[in-house]
Amino acid sequence: MRLILNVLVVALVLGSLQSCVSKKKYDELLASKEATDAALAETQNQVQNLEETNAQLEQQMAEQEEEMNSQIASLRSDLDATKSQVAQVQEKLEMTEEELAMVKEEINSIFGTYKDSGLSLEERDGRLYVMTDPGIGYRSGSYSLSSDERAALEELATTLKNNSDLKILVEGHTDDQTVKAGASFQDNWELSTKRALAVVRQLIKNGVDASQVAAVGRGDQMPVGDNETADGRAENRRTVILPDPDLSKVINSGNN
Repeated sequence: MRLILNVLVVALVLGSLQSCVSKKKYDELLASKEATDAALAETQNQVQNLEETNAQLEQQMAEQEEEMNSQIASLRSDLDATKSQVAQVQEKLEMTEEELAMVKEEINSIFGTYKDSGLSLEERDGRLYVMTDPGIGYRSGSYSLSSDERAALEELATTLKNNSDLKILVEGHTDDQTVKAGASFQDNWELSTKRALAVVRQLIKNGVDASQVAAVGRGDQMPVGDNETADGRAENRRTVILPDPDLSKVINSGNN
């Protein structure tokens, strides 16, 4: 009987030990499962976030692609418009060249009458000049005309009176010398204008209609000679006469 009791005690002790071991292992497994579940949940959350981010990126890319396509279409439209504008400008340049040719022909035709008056029409550096013989020059600081110059202007006045459609622009010029104190003009601009006005007034005195002439002063801004030499300065003290015809009919015909 005593033996049996001992056996039972040993059995109970072993059973208790086995129960304790199983409970510990269960807790470990449970903790491991919970950690795994938490990791899985975190992973699933990250996957969801990545999927949302990917969807946003795809949407942004689609929007950017649409915007780029729109910009490309706009650039192509602008390029086509620019090509059209360039073509129009080129066409206008060609028309302008034709109009300029017509203008030049008209000027030569109008002023061809000078051939019979002792005056001539010359082209210099793209500008047309009515040349008198002798040329109209001045002493330093003077705007008075010589007798020979007045005689030449009489011939020009006769031509202008016989051709009421002819119009001229008289340009006055000076050298670059500083105006002396006490002069009757303030500076070279005023002196050059007085020289042009002297020619205009002489023409009007000889019967030219005032509507056919105009005067402008260029100061010392358009020299033809070297202002460092006496001869060059003498060349720059001058008055030149340019054709100023009414070309409205020519221009209007060129626009039709």
